[in-house]
Amino acid sequence: MSEIVYETSNQVAVIRINRPEASNAVNSQVMAELPEALERAANDASVRAVLITGTGDRSFVAGGDLKEFHDTLHSAEDVYKKWSVMRQILYRIATFNKPVVAGLNGAVRGGGAELAMACHFRVASSKASIGFVQVKLGISPGWGGAALLARTVGMQRARWLLLSGQVLEAAEAEGLGLVDRVVSSLTFMPDALQFAGELAANPPDAVQGILEMMRTAEKLDLAASMELESRLCASLWNSEPHQAAIDRFLKKRK
Repeated sequence: MSEIVYETSNQVAVIRINRPEASNAVNSQVMAELPEALERAANDASVRAVLITGTGDRSFVAGGDLKEFHDTLHSAEDVYKKWSVMRQILYRIATFNKPVVAGLNGAVRGGGAELAMACHFRVASSKASIGFVQVKLGISPGWGGAALLARTVGMQRARWLLLSGQVLEAAEAEGLGLVDRVVSSLTFMPDALQFAGELAANPPDAVQGILEMMRTAEKLDLAASMELESRLCASLWNSEPHQAAIDRFLKKRK
């Protein structure tokens, strides 16, 4: 059985980690199949947004598969090589040229929280909870999630979340900026698809341009970031979606 299920719904690719018997923990097979699913979504012009979630309603991703990794990783170098694979996957998600939404359908722990932070947005079931619990196990995040967390909620909040290992309920996570929207557990999947669909409905050139602009802006000073915005807007001004929007606006004013 495949550890990753790939489906499409309208213009949204749904990538589902399919290990409910292991709380959707990431193992070597997930690490092999997840990049394939991402490339499939990247290369499909009909896909305009991606939703990553887990099978069932108990867990999004419970972290790494501790049993497998305990049995197979015997040195610091072994761990570094394995974690580098997952780090590169998270970087691919964070720099994806289409919006990526994490659908937090249940418990989000450790590496699962790191995966969630790599996504551009997070929609959580009202029954979801999230915790960077690595410190409780005597380790640190290893997939790049600490850096992604700090960029999302700021250094001070990230420091507290990482050092306390506290598990937050969905509403509290939303209040801290970890989660963008909390939805009813009864309608989680339709609501998560609607959130992703709202992003997919926008002109893809503009969406991709904004994603690239914001990635670049993180590396620039304020003046250069603001200039980059002006250049992007200018490049999109004569695009068909913008001209059509102007035409609709002008017709309404007549």
